[in-house]
Amino acid sequence: MTPSLSKATGLLFLFLGILPILHARTFYISPTGNDANRGSLEKPLRTISSGARRAKPGDTILVLEGTYRERITPVRGGEKGQPITYRGESGKRVFIKGSELWKPRWIKEDDGIFSARPDPSLFNDRSPEYIDHHNPFEVELSSTPYGRDGLPEHTRKEAGDPKFKSADKQISYTCGQLFIDGSPWKQVPLRSELKPNTWWYNPKQQRLHVYFGKLNPEKVDIEITTRRRLFAPVMRGLGHIIVEGFIFEHCGNQYPTDFWKVDQHAQSGAIGLAAGHHWTIRKNIIRFANTVAIDCGRMDRHTPTRSTSLHNLIEENYLLDNGSAGILSYGSRNLIIRNNVILHNNSLQFTGAKRWEHGGIKCHKMEKGLIERNYIAHNPHSPGVWLDNEFPDTEIRQNIIHDNGTHGIFLEMSDYGYDRLLVDQNIIFANGKKAVYIHDASGATFSNNILACNPGNASLERVIQIKQVSPRTRSQKHSFFNNLMIGGSPLIEVNYPSHRSGPQRFDYNLYATSSSKRNFVINAYSNQPTPWDAAQFRELMLQNINKKEVPSAFVINEKEIGLTAEEWRLFWEKRQVLNDQNSKFIPGMQVRYDSGKHLLFLSEPSSSKKGNPPNTQGKHPLIFNFMKADRPSPPAGPFQSSSEGIDGYKVWDGLPLCQKGQLPPNG
Repeated sequence: MTPSLSKATGLLFLFLGILPILHARTFYISPTGNDANRGSLEKPLRTISSGARRAKPGDTILVLEGTYRERITPVRGGEKGQPITYRGESGKRVFIKGSELWKPRWIKEDDGIFSARPDPSLFNDRSPEYIDHHNPFEVELSSTPYGRDGLPEHTRKEAGDPKFKSADKQISYTCGQLFIDGSPWKQVPLRSELKPNTWWYNPKQQRLHVYFGKLNPEKVDIEITTRRRLFAPVMRGLGHIIVEGFIFEHCGNQYPTDFWKVDQHAQSGAIGLAAGHHWTIRKNIIRFANTVAIDCGRMDRHTPTRSTSLHNLIEENYLLDNGSAGILSYGSRNLIIRNNVILHNNSLQFTGAKRWEHGGIKCHKMEKGLIERNYIAHNPHSPGVWLDNEFPDTEIRQNIIHDNGTHGIFLEMSDYGYDRLLVDQNIIFANGKKAVYIHDASGATFSNNILACNPGNASLERVIQIKQVSPRTRSQKHSFFNNLMIGGSPLIEVNYPSHRSGPQRFDYNLYATSSSKRNFVINAYSNQPTPWDAAQFRELMLQNINKKEVPSAFVINEKEIGLTAEEWRLFWEKRQVLNDQNSKFIPGMQVRYDSGKHLLFLSEPSSSKKGNPPNTQGKHPLIFNFMKADRPSPPAGPFQSSSEGIDGYKVWDGLPLCQKGQLPPNG
């Protein structure tokens, strides 16, 4: 080949390589547009769905300021290096709503109560994925909210499930929602329970009954949910899609009870990736979904060509005021969840048996995942982060997790050796129950965290609790290194290392209590049923610490025995495990948080050594990692030195927070 021909060939290949980029288009969408237009800035389209039908790999659908009441169903994905991008206009409010404004003819029923029948034509989201019905008001919630047992649980009771003794078959909720002047009003399951700011749906008459009280229904803005999804493909496994800059509201989706075996109860978020790969969900606000804001894995028992959802990124989003969960995932690899604000989810208070899919973040089968630098707080009746049914090689690090309804972090269902999950440099405090709760799970390493239990429950709750609640897997081989643990006494509870339990590792921790107190509990929950009765377990524990008589406060209850630090060390030495040989005890240390300034204060007794806190600017410096190296221990927790108290540590400089029911500041 001559030099000139070689050069020409190279230029040809270069041209062909950039040709797709040169041909990439931007489709503009505007509330004043028309879907018959070409989609230019001068002649924009009216619906985002029209842009989705036209877009090819490399294209962008740019949505201008306004409100769009539609479901977007991408029909194709992008390609590597050429994603299809859906983007809201920068610095503007771009709403995608699953509701319609509703101005019916009202009939006055009683004082303050009016009723009306929604026109069936309002419910235009007729996706083929809806096995039961496209109208959210015609779909019964699969589990009863607000801690009640209703018709769904009654059905399970008749099937022989003993957990639902109080189930009432008259109680039933729908997937619909009602908003008055932008605020959600509460659904009640019976007409007799109507009171101000509530509504009830009569399925036989297909009428909504609303208790307006003194409000005139003709003088307020009323919206009802008419769509069950907001942004989700029907085709599974699409890839290379970017969704950013939108406000998603008012989704009438289902609660995913038994999603792994009941098709109509699939994990279906307001935004759904449908087992997709290489998606980016960025800088959105997702709020007021009836149940789930985002699903980002497999949805149900049916799998596409791949069994997991791969290489997806969820970052810098607000997940606010959703009925059950901020993020749910079932089957993912290399999923990254970072820099999100996750507040006030599980607002419908799903609790109890068959109501297990809730919380700030809950992931099943999360492989090589990363949950990093999220602010997860005030999710009532739920844990902040819940990993269930396998989580190999995943990391949870640098998150702020506080004031959630139950646990800070909940681990369930795994059977690993040591060091398969790293929980590092998190600040976990003031949650309703434990900072860390583990059952039927193995293999996590907790290092450099602040773990503090709710001071109001300090005498009842543990900072850490590990137990076996079923014969499914094992609860063993967890490691706690270089953590600062603050709370009442006892602080730590683990199961006796036999049967389905085994060794646990603790060292280089700083305990904010006295070593002479019975801070360490061994429980008898090493299997189900429990292997020993109360007398047998007491005698077994006495043998383990070389005592013949029961010490004062030794027996907490028939299945829990409290130990001092000395007894704890002796207990583990008999199993060739040297626990807490290098840990420290400093009574009186407390944690306080200024949520307005995001300052964390660690108060210590005047006798303890103090230093000036570093300027962390929201990033907790990695100071010790027992999984990587063996070095002398610095101060425990995520900081390089202890706090003077008055200065505090700046622990969050991410997205600004907002109050319940409010939008965050624009921009």
